Order: sequence, then structure tokens, then C-alpha cells
Amino acid sequence: MTCKEAEKLIPLFLDDDLDNHDLSDFLYHVEACPDCREELTIQFLVKVGMKRLEDGNTFNLRNELDALLHDAKKRLNAREYLVLSSYFLQAVVIALGGITLFLALFLS
Repeated sequence: MTCKEAEKLIPLFLDDDLDNHDLSDFLYHVEACPDCREELTIQFLVKVGMKRLEDGNTFNLRNELDALLHDAKKRLNAREYLVLSSYFLQAVVIALGGITLFLALFLS
């Protein structure tokens, strides 16, 4: 992923609106690229920090952004697990269908 692609995805990331593939690529890029991490920090401050300041709430930008990235990784892992589980269940259903068909033909 290029920096330009990553920067375009920042608003989608902040809205939790990335698919698994884009989220994985984005997280990997932001962890490795200090420039994109800085841009993410700026956009996070604008989106979340300014609202907090208007409401009079205090916050720790670094901790909250780190927590957001950590939670995104956990969600990505959970999504990937669900996808793999669905593939496994589909294979089981297909195998059971094949066994049922074989038994039906064999016992007929």
C-alpha cells in the first residue's frame, strides 16, 4: 500500500468502514510508516479531539489512538476467524451432502 492509498483510507478507518483486506493493509502500513501515522494522528485529533474539547472533556490522544488501533487489530482477527469458520462449515456441509448422496445411491 502506498502512502497516498493509506491517507485516503484514514477517514474510512476512523469510521470503522474498511473491509478485512483494506483494514489489514492499512494497519500494516500505518505501523511501518511514520508519515502516515502522523497523518492518522492529525485526522484523529480533528475528528475526535476537537469534539472532546468542545464538550469540555479531557483526553489522551496517544492512548486513545493506540487503543483504537489495537481494537481494530482485534476486530480484524475476529473477522478473519469468522471467515475461516464459515469456509470450514461450508466444507462440512458439502462433505455431508456428498456422503448422503453416496449412501442414497449405494443403498438404492
